[in-house]
Amino acid sequence: MTSLLLDVGTESFWKMIVGNPMGSLFSSPPWTRAVARTYGFPISAVTHAGRSDAGSALLFTHVSDLRGERIVSGPFCDYCDPLAESREAWEALVDPLLSQRLPITLRCLNNALPAEDKRFDIAGRAAWHGVDLTRSEADLWKGFDGSARQNIRKAQRLGVTVRQGRGFADLHLFFDMHCRVRKEKYRLLPQPFRLFEALHEEFSPEDRVITLLAEQDGKVIAGILFLIWGDTLYYKFNASSSREACPNDLLVWEGIRLGQQRGLVRLDFGASDYAQPGLLRYKAKYATEQREIVRLRWQPPGLRDPRAEQAGRTLARVTDILTRPEVPDFITREAGEALYGCFC
Repeated sequence: MTSLLLDVGTESFWKMIVGNPMGSLFSSPPWTRAVARTYGFPISAVTHAGRSDAGSALLFTHVSDLRGERIVSGPFCDYCDPLAESREAWEALVDPLLSQRLPITLRCLNNALPAEDKRFDIAGRAAWHGVDLTRSEADLWKGFDGSARQNIRKAQRLGVTVRQGRGFADLHLFFDMHCRVRKEKYRLLPQPFRLFEALHEEFSPEDRVITLLAEQDGKVIAGILFLIWGDTLYYKFNASSSREACPNDLLVWEGIRLGQQRGLVRLDFGASDYAQPGLLRYKAKYATEQREIVRLRWQPPGLRDPRAEQAGRTLARVTDILTRPEVPDFITREAGEALYGCFC
């Protein structure tokens, strides 16, 4: 079977893969363009030349930076499944990448074929949660964990309201909270604001980006940025400055209701690290489906890059320093702008 390496910037490529059952937000044109614009990554794909597999593809980025050279399928994605439905199709897609003799990283949710490939090792796992939006609102409410219903009622009782954000002013409000959470709770650098700008510009023309903001006493205290692709509402970013009034629970509930109003069939909660039990409990309270995202890695035999390993340790040390409480927030943000692309 013949394979082709392509630039994904052409309309014909996207027409070819539309409708592939393995596809998702993370293999969509607007998401791919936003990531490429933000980080300057060239996004490429391996596809099949054969007519029977014309809709098969493996999106990837060839990264070359201070951490060395590597191939990442779906940089900064929760998952990005290879669009292949047979073992023959999968092998025809991945073999041209293996021949480049560079480390390869994949994240898969829907496609089991890569994990069955003995050439790849499982490098990590993450939880995935989803909500079936085709069920009635009453059935969904009844299926929530009791603590979720209690928290939603508490938020409403305490006067928390939810509104849809409009424009870049509200996007900045959300980003401010996002940066504080990344720094104070997780000790991580924030993504660049230009990513949020790019996502807004790519998804807003067709009304596919929704920023829900929770307010109490006229002040924004929490928010969720949702993206829509296909029939799915994607929970992409969440942030809050106060959790006492349970604003995040009310935001999820209003997001579910909004998704149903838009005729969507699923809420995708995305990836959750098993090292964050609070986040796992929060999403599980609402989920009607739970699965696992598998991170796979192929390392060329005998390949070792001491400079890249040292760069990884240095980045971890720099992140620890720049997310300390005494470091001014604007410095932490500028560090994220400069360095975040190295973490893919």
